[in-house]
Amino acid sequence: MNGLAHQGQKEKEKMKKFNVSLVLFVVAVFAFIFSPVNAFADTVSMTYENPGGQTTGSDYVYPYNFSIDGSKTLSPLMCLSFTQDISKGESWQATITQVVGNTQYEEAAYIFSLASATGASSTTIADAQWANWELFDSGAASSIPGSVSQASVNTILTDASNYVNNNPHSSLYSEYVIYTPVAGSQPSGDDVPQNMMGFSPTPEPGSLILLGTGMLGLATFVYRRRRIA
Repeated sequence: MNGLAHQGQKEKEKMKKFNVSLVLFVVAVFAFIFSPVNAFADTVSMTYENPGGQTTGSDYVYPYNFSIDGSKTLSPLMCLSFTQDISKGESWQATITQVVGNTQYEEAAYIFSLASATGASSTTIADAQWANWELFDSGAASSIPGSVSQASVNTILTDASNYVNNNPHSSLYSEYVIYTPVAGSQPSGDDVPQNMMGFSPTPEPGSLILLGTGMLGLATFVYRRRRIA
């Protein structure tokens, strides 16, 4: 009896360890599924649908509205390339790059957060847009219109640099991504499209549910096989 009891105890311990492993496995699966790193594809197609409407001089500022991978829900993006031009209806391929780990992009993310904040004034949006243009192209300063304060733009650039220096691991950076054009994917004869910044794409709920259900089904199958064994 003692031998049987000892064997039964060992089986219970094995089952307990397996249950813990199963839980950890399921948690890891869902962490992977919902991780921001896996929330978007490496390459997407994007179409410039229309500008948001606000201009400074002859230049539109944030937002530039895009359809990503044919989505009917438009994504508001901020332009980072002052010297390139794009036209309404123009489409191209772009790779999505994370902001995290790139100081210049992190500064751009801080600036973009000012323009995209709920209730941001038209002045803040314009100043932030020109700050990002000057961040990536110092020559943009020579084209700044009289309606935009260069002093305010300089303040934003300084604040962005200070923020990144003082907050190297801020969660702010993971909220944004860069859309970098794939060379040659633009219409023939057009200039290279602009780099754009936007919010990190979120996974489609239907796809996540399907994948999550499948992984849970697999875990259940493994669990039952283990019990039978």
